[in-house]
Amino acid sequence: MSKHVSLSKTPTSKGSLRKTLTSETSPPAATPRATAPAAPSATPAYDELVRKEARLRSEQVDEIARLRRRLNSARNAAEKPLPTEQRSPSLQDHVITRAAITYLLENADAIDGWTEEGILESLRRLKG
Repeated sequence: MSKHVSLSKTPTSKGSLRKTLTSETSPPAATPRATAPAAPSATPAYDELVRKEARLRSEQVDEIARLRRRLNSARNAAEKPLPTEQRSPSLQDHVITRAAITYLLENADAIDGWTEEGILESLRRLKG
């Protein structure tokens, strides 16, 4: 069963706009029996991702941007001798954020704490 999520703006009683999340569910599409399932890609397609807003501290945004620039510079230097069509696309901040979330979830069983600081401390214990 596929799920379509859309974000719409609706007027409020005070005349301003409010974002409303709506969800529609459609029946599963019929798939031919002879078709082999596609191999999952390492990087999900844009339309396979779900939008989720996160509030970050300004220093976190700055450090993610700094990390992105460092990784892109290293990648560009390594791929310089390659033809253009063989080079990887540039990393973006959201890719780094998804990788960090994946790491967090892969280690979910070892994480405890009831605050941001407590969760962070349990992640630091994992690092050793």
